[in-house]
Amino acid sequence: VYLGGEKNLLNPNAFNCRRIKCDTPILTNEQLDKLKCVNEKGFNSVTIPILYNAKEKDGMVKAIDDIYKAVDIAIENGCNIIILSDKGVNSEKYAIPALLASSGVHHHLIRKGLRMSVSIVLETGEPREVHHFAVLLGYGANAVNPYLVYETLNDMSDKGYIDVSENDAVKIYVDVITGGIVKIMSKMGISTIQSYQGAQIFEALGISEDVVEKYFTGTVTRIGGLSEE
Repeated sequence: VYLGGEKNLLNPNAFNCRRIKCDTPILTNEQLDKLKCVNEKGFNSVTIPILYNAKEKDGMVKAIDDIYKAVDIAIENGCNIIILSDKGVNSEKYAIPALLASSGVHHHLIRKGLRMSVSIVLETGEPREVHHFAVLLGYGANAVNPYLVYETLNDMSDKGYIDVSENDAVKIYVDVITGGIVKIMSKMGISTIQSYQGAQIFEALGISEDVVEKYFTGTVTRIGGLSEE
């Protein structure tokens, strides 16, 4: 996985190669912290919360529109790594589903012709299983930091539920999830993460066409379902 904006392929030069290489799209907390504090020429990151006011009418829709505006401003200011974070949940602020937020931003940038200029990184407590990560990557996320999984592994290690240290548990987990994603890709005949990211090889169940068109553009939804209202 390579992070940072992609340059013009029709004008090859050495600067096009300046990207951050990750061995897997599953990021540890330490790796995410480095991205948040990146201080290298050609790289700028920004963290944008994906939360909404649960008590406000149409709060989630408005929050997503605000996220789009924040992303546009960040790109105008030279940011090429967008970190979408659902940290900060409380009794008034709920987390927007990670898939909805990341796919929405992905398609928003495609419509504006800016998708290749940034990478989308998710800092989220939602994903746990291989399929969760596969869907997030398939709808445009470049990398994912499942911080709640790491907190759980830390707690399990401290309480003796597992016989390995926290660091070893995290490494095993990342290796297993990465292997699972590779297995899914291989069954589809896809050989690289870059080809799988944004490929949207899924169908939607129980989601209306208007929602799919807005946030998951191009996905097949045969039976319709939930709308924004």
